[in-house]
Amino acid sequence: MGKLRDTFWTPASPWKDIRTWFVPRFFEAWHSALCCTIRLQTTGFSRGLPLALDGKQGALLVCWHDKTMVPLYFLRDQNVAGMISTSRAGQLQGAFWARYGWKIVWGSTKKRQGILALREAMRLLREGQSFAFTPDGPKGPRHKAQGGIIYMASNAPAVILPVGIAASRSWKLRTWDKHCIPKPFARVHMH
Repeated sequence: MGKLRDTFWTPASPWKDIRTWFVPRFFEAWHSALCCTIRLQTTGFSRGLPLALDGKQGALLVCWHDKTMVPLYFLRDQNVAGMISTSRAGQLQGAFWARYGWKIVWGSTKKRQGILALREAMRLLREGQSFAFTPDGPKGPRHKAQGGIIYMASNAPAVILPVGIAASRSWKLRTWDKHCIPKPFARVHMH
């Protein structure tokens, strides 16, 4: 199995071309089909979402790393941006998110890369762009917020809109964040 993964993750063609074209489209089809089956109920969005999407003042939509599946779909084509790592996995994730109309700011927690991404995000926030962030990402610890969100909100200035998600039935992946995937036809509440 390791050799297949190593072959698939190689930066050389044809795998790179297959990976960057096929994988985001496959995940978009699977994710959209799943999200079409869930029964979504929202509260608080009628007051908070106009603040985030009016383009006058940037807003930070904050959600735990393991709960990103539903907001990714719900906020598609809403002029929201996200910060994603430039790693190979991050590039696939960025291509997937871009399929839903999300703007991507490339960066990660690596020192130089993170500083450049933070500056770009701050500039866009000041111009009225809204961002979605996972304060415990990209590698945890799970459900422990880092200080970057407060720094950005206070220096941009931007409003912080926490987003909470609960699902009646879900799968939990064996990852550091115990990523939550709502099961088909589950009831999902987003606040």
